[in-house]
Amino acid sequence: MTPVNSTHPGRLRVQERFVSVQGEGALVGVPSSFVRVSGCNLRCAWCDSPQTSWAPVGSSAKVEELVRWALGGPRHVVVTGGEPLLFGAVAELVHQLRQRDHHVTVETAGSVWLDGLACDLVSISPKLAHSTPWQRDSTWAARHEARRHTPRTVRRLMDAFEWQLKFVVASDNDHQLERDLQEIEDYLGEIALTRAERWRVFLMPEGTDPQRLGRAYGKLAPLCQRTGFRLAPRLHIHAFGHRPGT
Repeated sequence: MTPVNSTHPGRLRVQERFVSVQGEGALVGVPSSFVRVSGCNLRCAWCDSPQTSWAPVGSSAKVEELVRWALGGPRHVVVTGGEPLLFGAVAELVHQLRQRDHHVTVETAGSVWLDGLACDLVSISPKLAHSTPWQRDSTWAARHEARRHTPRTVRRLMDAFEWQLKFVVASDNDHQLERDLQEIEDYLGEIALTRAERWRVFLMPEGTDPQRLGRAYGKLAPLCQRTGFRLAPRLHIHAFGHRPGT
């Protein structure tokens, strides 16, 4: 897939930028600057950043401006979305940040490949079947379903960069959770994940309510013990609540 703004090099539509701590994954708790790009090729039923997907908003920003802004913050920078790999200028942004000794994580659903990208960590969150918004929008549901399952692209990203895999699971329903776990196991078989790599796979409960998440951690912990996966807390939700700029 061609990056959607490849005809506008040097600029990105940014929904928000802020400094916080990384709330998810292997670098949880690390002070980081976040650049959230607006625009996505998927429409998850439970998307927690709908202003980058269902109702995208944002302001156009030059890559150089974003780099100058990041220079005043932590060494770690997270480029997120939306789907950053849709945008050609993301490769330029990451390149310039790394030249200035920033450690850059790019968060992606793994459904597209971006030529020229070179990051320190790619955080891949493949979308499971329960993410498809059949009850919300049938047109977008069909598009989402056709695009979400891309094991070849995910494997290519894994082969190119340091990586982690984060799967959002529906922990409120035991039957759905078991289906999610089986779907994850099938997916890992498709990408030929080795037993020694399973510690890089995170299970993250869907939701933005701290009490709901707390109950989910208790349910997922024994499953992680059984499978060898890691439990992914959502630190930013517990620390700040579900609000912009965190």
